[in-house]
Amino acid sequence: MKKAFYIIVLLLLCCLTTKAQIIGSNLVNNPSFEEYYNCPAGIGDLYDAKYWWGISTDYFNACANAYDSVPLNWAGFQYAHMGVAYAGLTIYANSLPVYNNYRETIKTKLSDTLIANKRYCINFYISLAECTYTWIHNADVILDSIGMLFTNHQVQDNTSTQILDNGIIVQNSILNIDTINWFKISNSFIATGGEQYITIGNFDSIINWISSQVYVYIDDVSVCECSFKFSLGNDTTLCNGQTLQLKVSMPNATYTWQDGSTSSTYKVTQAGTYWVSAYFADYNITTTDTINVAYIDCDTTENIISIYPNPATDNLTIVTNSNEEYRLDIINLIGQTIYTSYINKKAVINTSAFAKGVYILKLSSDKETVVRKFVKE
Repeated sequence: MKKAFYIIVLLLLCCLTTKAQIIGSNLVNNPSFEEYYNCPAGIGDLYDAKYWWGISTDYFNACANAYDSVPLNWAGFQYAHMGVAYAGLTIYANSLPVYNNYRETIKTKLSDTLIANKRYCINFYISLAECTYTWIHNADVILDSIGMLFTNHQVQDNTSTQILDNGIIVQNSILNIDTINWFKISNSFIATGGEQYITIGNFDSIINWISSQVYVYIDDVSVCECSFKFSLGNDTTLCNGQTLQLKVSMPNATYTWQDGSTSSTYKVTQAGTYWVSAYFADYNITTTDTINVAYIDCDTTENIISIYPNPATDNLTIVTNSNEEYRLDIINLIGQTIYTSYINKKAVINTSAFAKGVYILKLSSDKETVVRKFVKE
């Protein structure tokens, strides 16, 4: 039961962490390596984890003996980020004559093919294993990045050269990782279309490296369709004296409004163009939306004119308590008159031909002009 709980949580993890941006489920099967065919029993057993493979790559699970167990195993000591399992691989090794530009990668096939021009968000967690070393005393082992390669076809296993293919490479810096903590790797990209395989590893060009090995643990991998778009709403017109509260709610974002303020809300009290930028640090993405707000003098006369829109029938009912005949002009927000008629006491207008949005109702008689706002939903 506990194992099943972990699997369900990981399938939903991508959506739970940044739910306002994520609009699709995790396409990675067995993202936390909890499901397995067999408990690992030696080096290079990643194929025992369901849906995953990679030449010479390792699988660690608490079900195994101490050599491949969690948290203690031959590569070091680390608890799983979630659950009781994770993968391990040498993302770079250089120790002539045995290893020369040696790299391992882990691979899986996504549960669905990526769609062209859609944005996808990737997340996974990485920790440096204690078996990482350098043969130069007191020298730091530094590796620039780790990446995820997306391809239409399975990448052939190859540990002797830089792993590159006709696909999309998304890379992140790992200069800050250590053997104590798990570090979240996040990024996003636009799919070309047709990609269905992922390969995780290092894709940098490294020349004249010192003799060393960089070994890492990987856990909680997710690839989800995502969007960072938001809306302040349609352009609108208010009566003088009214206010409008603009609000943005995007988790993990920081905001900058047109006046430099940084709150998630903004109070509009006068006409103008208002915009806000939302910055998502995890993905290094900024998106912006704009709204135009106009103000008008609304009716203050004794003659009451009421409007009753009915979205179910697309009928707009206008009622007055005056014996005056009014000319009605319906005007859109760019100043075009799209409808004209004359009413006395009551009129019912079908608005099915109107586009959704805000309209100005201008009612004119010999004695007065009354302005109302109408929103077609």
